[in-house]
Amino acid sequence: MQVNMSDVYDNAGNIEKKQSGQLSGHKQLLSLLPNLQLLDQHLHSKTAISIYEEARQGLYFSFLGTSAIKTIQDIESVQISYQARDINGVFSIAENTERSLIQIRITPSHLAMVLGETENQIIQHFSAMQDKLANENAVIQLPLTEKTANIIKPILSHKGHSISLAGHLYAAIFTLIEQLQMLNHLSQCEECQSKLFNAQNLIEIPAKAALNIQQLAHTVGLNTDALAIGFHLLVGQSIESYCTHSRIKVAAAQLRQNPASKSHIVAQSGFSADQFEAAFIQHFGVSSHQYGQIH
Repeated sequence: MQVNMSDVYDNAGNIEKKQSGQLSGHKQLLSLLPNLQLLDQHLHSKTAISIYEEARQGLYFSFLGTSAIKTIQDIESVQISYQARDINGVFSIAENTERSLIQIRITPSHLAMVLGETENQIIQHFSAMQDKLANENAVIQLPLTEKTANIIKPILSHKGHSISLAGHLYAAIFTLIEQLQMLNHLSQCEECQSKLFNAQNLIEIPAKAALNIQQLAHTVGLNTDALAIGFHLLVGQSIESYCTHSRIKVAAAQLRQNPASKSHIVAQSGFSADQFEAAFIQHFGVSSHQYGQIH
C-alpha cells in the first residue's frame, strides 16, 4: 500500500482518521522564519506501507530515532544533508516499525546571511563536504556527542517564544558545522587516525571499570568531540556501542568455556545483571542462558 505524506497528518499534526488503521504518530512543523523551520515527526506503522514524500531545497540537520523523540536518550543518529533542488521519492516502512525525526531546515541564503558569507560560498562548502564525507544516500552521519546533546536539550524542552527557539536552532546548526569541519580534518589526518586506532585497541583490553570517554580521550591525545566523531568515522559505530559489544564478546567467550561461572563472568564484565542480559540479547539475539545452552 502507498500513501502520500501530505495525506498522513491532519492540520493539528495528528494522523488522519482514514490512515489510523495503518499508522500512528504526530507531526509538528514550526516555521520560525521564512527560511528556518523545525520539524518534529513520529510515525509508527501497524502494517507494511510505502509513503510518497517531497522535500524542499535546503540544508537539513536531522536527529533520528526509532521511538518518539522526547529526550536525548531517544536520539540514535545525527545526519547532515544538502538538497540542491526540490526532490521527491518513496520510502517503505515495515510492519510494526517506528521512525522519528527532529529536523532543522535552513536555506543556504539564510545561513549565508547569518554567517556573513555569500550563498555561493555556503553551497560550495556543503557540496564539497558532501562529496568527501557523505554515504551512498548523500547523507553525512555524525555521532551524538556530549556537546551536541547539550545543545539539543533546550530544543526538546522549549516552551517559550519562537525567537528564543530560533536562537537554539542556530546554536545547533553552528555546532554541527563545527563538527562537520572536524570530521573532514579527521578523515585526512593520519596522526589523528593513529590516535583513534590506539583508542580502539585500548577499548579491546578487558576492563572491570565502566568506559570513561574523557580519560580515554586524554590518554590518546584527542578532545572528547574529536574522539567520538573520529571513532564513528573509522569504526562505523559509537564508542559506547563498540565498548559494549567488545565486553559482551569477551563475556560470551568466557561463557562458552565455563557456563557454570556465569555469575563471576557478569561481575567481571562491569555490567549489572539486567544490563548484561539486555546487551547480550541486543548483540546475539538470545539470552545468555540460551546462548550457554546453544554453545
